[in-house]
Amino acid sequence: MTLFLLAAVTLIVWVGIAGTVIYSELKVGRLDEVEPARADEPPPPRLSVIVAARNEERSVEGALRSLLDLRYPEFEVIFVNDRSEDRTGEIAERLAGEDARLSVLRVEELPDGWFGKNHAAQRGADAATGELLLFTDGDVRFAPDALALGVRHLIRERLDHLSAGPRIAVSGALLRASTMTLRLCMSATLRLWKVRDPRSSAFVGVGGYTLMRADAYRAIGGHRSVALRPDEDLRLGQLVKLSGLRSDFLNGHAMIACPWYDSLGGFVRGTEKNLFAARNYRLSEALVAGAGLSWLAVAPIVLAPLLWASGEIAPAAIFTASLLTSLLPGLTVLRDDSHPWWTGLLLPLGIVIVVYALMRSTIVGMVRGVAWGGPPVPLSELRDSGPSRKRAREGVGRSRLRDPPAT
Repeated sequence: MTLFLLAAVTLIVWVGIAGTVIYSELKVGRLDEVEPARADEPPPPRLSVIVAARNEERSVEGALRSLLDLRYPEFEVIFVNDRSEDRTGEIAERLAGEDARLSVLRVEELPDGWFGKNHAAQRGADAATGELLLFTDGDVRFAPDALALGVRHLIRERLDHLSAGPRIAVSGALLRASTMTLRLCMSATLRLWKVRDPRSSAFVGVGGYTLMRADAYRAIGGHRSVALRPDEDLRLGQLVKLSGLRSDFLNGHAMIACPWYDSLGGFVRGTEKNLFAARNYRLSEALVAGAGLSWLAVAPIVLAPLLWASGEIAPAAIFTASLLTSLLPGLTVLRDDSHPWWTGLLLPLGIVIVVYALMRSTIVGMVRGVAWGGPPVPLSELRDSGPSRKRAREGVGRSRLRDPPAT
């Protein structure tokens, strides 16, 4: 009876995950499907693209050239070189000499109370002259219309904040399975289709494509409000919703590409700063998430054949159904990725790798704190650094911001 109940609960959870992921993938809009401009629409407002980068010499030239090739009438690109130790600054300076729309700011020293990227993004925002701000990274590449389409959607929907998810470019089967697992976790837990609903608390943020009205950004305190958050993109999105402002999320896979980690070890080390933060630095949440994911990944594969062999037909059949159901969300998200279909079969291994990365992130965070472009910050400071409902109540709501241009 116990095995039957465990099998039933496992199947119910996998059906819930699969249903949520599939529903999310179907309901979330696509950046490349934003309707064309209409003749009666006013020209889009001036926009400032802010690129915060550190040690990105391998990818920064391609990323900046893709920005300078954008089809948008009036924009500037502010590149903030955050204490790079390679040729990142040199490359950006050379490109700035070729195109007056690109300017370069240099960060020489990181002030106390900041993570490096967040400080660089704030520096860029302080120098921006646009009515709209796009925050992105030094390795993200854009299709020529990626910006115009996002701005059109933001204005038409009277939004304050818009995020778009890029296509993550990685190589290697296990690395693909790991990044697929993170995307599934995002689709399954963040209710992406509800972000646009002003009555919903659902929120999201994407570092590679965060488009905001400048007055909304300043009203919520900008990156100063998330100065010590390694998941600053997500927490800016949370602040937007807590402050009564309007947000949305679009699938940007056809328009935006981001090369991510080039090895499994790089993935584990790179997510060290984020995964414990995603559990709000709570050990109990991290342990529950790790245990639950491990069971979902391992139990159907291990128990189904053992139970078939021992003649336990009912639980064996249910665990087998769980295993087959677990393939559905992976195959659903793979339709947008450049990964082969069989990557979905490696989802259990991807889950195990992500659980390991989460446990490592938790241990490192508790023992050393979190380091990101500077010295480690102890957990006691990090736990006090997130958006709070008190901060939101003291912030500026929708009624105190000017309305966006009418459509």
